[in-house]
Amino acid sequence: MPLNFQRVINKKLKNIFLIFFIIVFSIPALPQDKILEVGEELNYSVYYGFIKLGEVKFKVTGRNKESKNDFITATASIKSFDAIPMININYIFESIMLTDKNEVRSSKFTATEFKEKSITNIYYTFDYDDEVIKTRKEIDGLTDAEKTISIENNKKYQDGLSLLYNARLQSKSDKSNQRYNVPVYINEKESSVRYSFSSKPEEVEIDLEDYGIKCVKVAGVADFVGVFGLTGEFIGWFSDDDFRVPVKAKFNVTIGSITLELASVKKKNWKAPAYK
Repeated sequence: MPLNFQRVINKKLKNIFLIFFIIVFSIPALPQDKILEVGEELNYSVYYGFIKLGEVKFKVTGRNKESKNDFITATASIKSFDAIPMININYIFESIMLTDKNEVRSSKFTATEFKEKSITNIYYTFDYDDEVIKTRKEIDGLTDAEKTISIENNKKYQDGLSLLYNARLQSKSDKSNQRYNVPVYINEKESSVRYSFSSKPEEVEIDLEDYGIKCVKVAGVADFVGVFGLTGEFIGWFSDDDFRVPVKAKFNVTIGSITLELASVKKKNWKAPAYK
């Protein structure tokens, strides 16, 4: 091949690849990608009044696409401070979530509770094809209980962790005109959580920022009993942008009302939107 001709071909190929990369990397990320960003880390301080009880950490750890399915893996840790008397909470959760447009649903869930002298693991597998939920409970590595529960009416379940990411996605798709009644499987029982989103943004102040943050409010009722007796009415605030970062929340637990407040964030291209 003549040298000049080869140079022309190489130049054209370079131009084609350049145009391709410009097109690919100039496509804006979808809201779902901004919310379910692998590597996102959100850390919260837990308060009872002015007393700091402990911390909660969330992390999106991976993404795995299998044929037509898209799975997101997230973890959470909940730990009380050792100096707090009469309170000993130490959990790690992992959820594998199947994405579905503007929602996710639970595919697998693991809960690990660390007690003073034992470790309890609970495993859920949501088999939607066979319409069953398979559960297993282990104490110190030994199987304590196993059972299989039928899934009726084609329900798509949330676990105790996937709930958060599902609500973030739903808040982006519909702020105010729909009330959600979401099936939940938690504590080896079927339950539900109901919530809706505000139509107007609200200002939320936290110690992390020196200005008010523009937020979307979510309010609802949990029909289940979660960690430390969490149940009943709750309110929370997500950042009013494409990232929908949870900024603050209030829950009812065994000792009364507690507050979760965003303490640190690791997330690409996110800055809390200012309320104006």
